[in-house]
Amino acid sequence: MKTGPASSASVKPAPVAAAPAANPAGRKRFWFRLTAFLGVPILFLAATEGGLQLAGFGHPTGFFLKRQVNGQSVWTDNQAFGERFFPPGLARYPRPATLPRAKPANTLRLFVLGESAAQGDPAPRFGLARMLEVLLREAFPQRRIEVVDATMVAINSHAILPIGRACAKCQGDLWVIYMGNNEMIGPFGALSVFGPKTPPLLLVRANLALKATRLGQLMDLGLRRLRGGNEPLAEWGGMGMWAGLDIHSDQKRTARVYRHLQANLGAILAAARQAGVKVILCTVATNLRDCAPFGALHRADLTAAKLAEWEAAYRQGVAAQSQTNWAEADLCYQRAAAIDERFADLTYRRAECCLALGQLAQAQRYFLAARDQDALQFRADGRINQIIRQAAANAATPDVHLLDAEALFAAHSPHGLVGKDYFYEHVHLKPEGNYLLARAVADCAAEALGLPGPTKEVPRPVGSADGPSTDARLPTTSSTGAARSWISESECLARLGFTEWNRYSILKEVLERVEAFPYTRQVNHAQQLQALRQEFDQYRAASKPAQVRRAAQQAAQAVARCPQDAELRWNLAELLSQSGDLAKAEAQWRAVIRLQPQAIWAYYNLARLLESCQRDAEAPALYRQCLQINPRFFEALHALGLALTRQGEFREAARFLRLAVREKPSSVKTRLALGQALVQAQQPAAAARQFREVLRLEPGNPQARQGLASIGRAK
Repeated sequence: MKTGPASSASVKPAPVAAAPAANPAGRKRFWFRLTAFLGVPILFLAATEGGLQLAGFGHPTGFFLKRQVNGQSVWTDNQAFGERFFPPGLARYPRPATLPRAKPANTLRLFVLGESAAQGDPAPRFGLARMLEVLLREAFPQRRIEVVDATMVAINSHAILPIGRACAKCQGDLWVIYMGNNEMIGPFGALSVFGPKTPPLLLVRANLALKATRLGQLMDLGLRRLRGGNEPLAEWGGMGMWAGLDIHSDQKRTARVYRHLQANLGAILAAARQAGVKVILCTVATNLRDCAPFGALHRADLTAAKLAEWEAAYRQGVAAQSQTNWAEADLCYQRAAAIDERFADLTYRRAECCLALGQLAQAQRYFLAARDQDALQFRADGRINQIIRQAAANAATPDVHLLDAEALFAAHSPHGLVGKDYFYEHVHLKPEGNYLLARAVADCAAEALGLPGPTKEVPRPVGSADGPSTDARLPTTSSTGAARSWISESECLARLGFTEWNRYSILKEVLERVEAFPYTRQVNHAQQLQALRQEFDQYRAASKPAQVRRAAQQAAQAVARCPQDAELRWNLAELLSQSGDLAKAEAQWRAVIRLQPQAIWAYYNLARLLESCQRDAEAPALYRQCLQINPRFFEALHALGLALTRQGEFREAARFLRLAVREKPSSVKTRLALGQALVQAQQPAAAARQFREVLRLEPGNPQARQGLASIGRAK
């Protein structure tokens, strides 16, 4: 019999394998091992971190510290903040700041973030933050105005980001951001002298996060000890530290700098948004007309024959320009540009020719190009300003306001070319420049914060072919269409205690800077120096005793108007010291210390003043106060060592001088002082090592030779 296919009803499904029973014990073992693998190291690291803190090792790294001042809970500046970004001996410090942790009622709290140009270097007491505070205080007397200077010298966006995050915790109403000059030369920049150049952003942030811990600080100290303390740069050397670091503006490292700026700026604005803070984001103004490039490089592919041809045309152009034969010089420069147009000095000279020939649009284009081609970039270039403008646009919120300072200064400069009318040198603003910027910021701040303010009709715009007008009102308008009225520049400076002596002392410092590298490489260095010397000569009379006493009286009037302003008292103390009224100067320094007990330089300056009055016994306590604030403060270590030597405490003096040498190993004066203290402490072998090191640093030093000779005779 035939058998047919089985019906579906008769087919039995294949048995399904049963799932293995859950193994709770196995899961527990897995989680236990994972916890042990991750948790034990984390607990060990946390315990190590806590142990280091209990042992007093390391320091907090936030920009602000919680303190009690005069019975009030306040935020103050942290003098150790810069040590995350700079190697020993090169660390920069924040400006003294004290603000209540609980913002008082009816208070407007503003923060200024940026670098030395935003700080007002070389005279921060008359910089952007100070002028902005005076303008707002005078315009809105019914409000309490706090403007916090959260700037630092030599930093860039890598440091400004954590500063912004610290400010976000301080109940601010508005931030003013004026930064960009140090992106190339600051920490982690393409031309940085402070450490690695343009590492990936992830590594930068990991490095900074690690150094924020005591364990990271211990590891950093260990690495330095392994290097034997041989840092590439042992102490601050100004702009001369960047000698030999010229770079083409279109290299890969510079492209990474721009990306880092974009990311950091975005993160800064995000921190402001999360804190509910309004922002005035400024582009950066630079000296175009009177500041030639600091460095110039040829195209990498230029042959020797083409280079010789270029140099011949360039030299002919320079010769013609020196005879003010502008048309001929321009023709020669055009021939050179046909071979290599990216040499920054050539571009600057072409701009000068175009300006002399009345070709203003071409001149402006070449001045901008010369700045952007600069091989030693100490100025914000066009790309950086464009990134700033784009960041404001990308923010897409009414809480971020763009203030185009580059355009502002151009609009108030002859022919739109910004120069020495507003700048001392490349980026640092004169009082006229700081006032122009501060008044524009004040107007924008009033608009952003919805402050009513007085209004007044606007006279003619500032700036004509004849130059800027000091006290004319800016053509800035409120939402109602009327212009706000601010106190004039002269009134603002009077309230800051600014005198002709201040201008004299500032110009003296600027002259010293411009007489050194890299200014000496600029093609217009002679003209720049001559103009500064002429300006300086106009204020020489301000240094005469009678004029200094008069200036002190003017500064005293500013203090009388605002006695709680530590910066005004600081300025008065310096003027009184200069005039010889040391008793009154001492009173002012003590008042500064009372108002700002964390202001390290106030203690130091008072100690120096007491020593000049033969009150040597009182000085060491003040130097020790400095070291409580910052144990690595070189000036106090050195001065305390000298003071203890004079008091006959030679072993103790040697201890502090050794610490000073550790901070600045190349300091000849400190090694000599240490050697002499060791001789007195009956440690001739150690003293001889110091004198020999001095002779290595400065061959033929007579004091070191004499010290070694005296040790030899003693034997």
